[in-house]
Amino acid sequence: MKTISLQVRDEVDAALATLSAEQGRNKADVVADVLSKYLEAERLKRILHDPLLARTYEQLAAEDAALAEEGIFDYHRILDEADRV
Repeated sequence: MKTISLQVRDEVDAALATLSAEQGRNKADVVADVLSKYLEAERLKRILHDPLLARTYEQLAAEDAALAEEGIFDYHRILDEADRV
């Protein structure tokens, strides 16, 4: 595990101290947790901005919409049949 130092504004430090006290954790653990979550979110954003993934999504979106529409049609048909019984 590496140790880093960073500078934060006074209000950020105060909020961090409050949150740490509320959670019963030290500030270093809270910052490490937040930083890990931020890095994971950024990694996911990069993946989602992949042009190949975007094209694949566009291709599948139309298919998904058609399947959903078909499912709704079948659902209404089943309801109509049940009403006739």
